[in-house]
Amino acid sequence: MHLDLSTIRTGAPWVLIAIAAIGLVLAIIIRKVIGKILVLVLAAVIVFLGWQQRAMVVAFADRLHVSACASHPTFFGMDVSYPGCPPAARADPKG
Repeated sequence: MHLDLSTIRTGAPWVLIAIAAIGLVLAIIIRKVIGKILVLVLAAVIVFLGWQQRAMVVAFADRLHVSACASHPTFFGMDVSYPGCPPAARADPKG
């Protein structure tokens, strides 16, 4: 599976906002305090990790745009392709 850089730049923030909103809604619905705290912490960790991955890929693209076609970063294990570059030619581990 491949993702374009533009998808990560524009789509990832909306997905992370949705995850945070779901976490807040679940925290409101759940009655026990410990459950609320766990949901909020889990949502915060997911948003943090997602934002960190997005920032890493975007920074990589900004720094190395010229040589980006030679090496492809990954976003949670999925190869990222850049505009104008062919997708990474990697062996599919599933056969």
